[in-house]
Amino acid sequence: MAFFEQIGSFFFEKNRVWLFFGLLVSPFFLALAILAPRYFALRETEKIFDAAALRGRCALEKRIEREQFLSRYSHFEPYFIDQCLEALPLLQGNLHELRAMKNHPACKNRDEVMKRIEFLEGPDNRLSFAEENIRSSKRIKETEERLLHPVEIDADDLEHLLSLIEDVAIGGYVPNQTSPQLILRDFILTKKNNSSYELNLSLLKREFIHASEK
Repeated sequence: MAFFEQIGSFFFEKNRVWLFFGLLVSPFFLALAILAPRYFALRETEKIFDAAALRGRCALEKRIEREQFLSRYSHFEPYFIDQCLEALPLLQGNLHELRAMKNHPACKNRDEVMKRIEFLEGPDNRLSFAEENIRSSKRIKETEERLLHPVEIDADDLEHLLSLIEDVAIGGYVPNQTSPQLILRDFILTKKNNSSYELNLSLLKREFIHASEK
């Protein structure tokens, strides 16, 4: 007991109290000095792993998007422009009105009506494309498609046409799942009257070949 009394007396003398408290808190600072660098090193390692995981996830998402894109556009109809765009009837509402007007007994300008019907039913107001500047590689074929002459359309025709070209649903129209990738290069739309427009455009057609089809 005398030994502990001597120790207590040594530390709790007025001039040595700070030494006691210093020894009391020294284990905490010693542990902090040892563990703090390890903690910060661990946090830095976690940041590196998080960044690597993020890059890996982004790379995987891009790969999936690329595969989905190629899967979508590598199964295309070779004659899509001929069968879907050039066969698209234009100004059908106007044509129906003119046919009814032609057969009406009170029609006074029958010749003009007949001429308009002939224009709408004939090739002069049909989408007709010419192929230009064909470029090919192992994975893709690009073809520039240009309208041979402007056509007259209405708002309904415009929605239908853009839905097929842009591969998105517009109004009541949905895209065709067998279309190649079509990109608008030039698009000129001029208003003729309250219900019709004159359209001139050119496209870039891309036909992809999937790796599995080589």
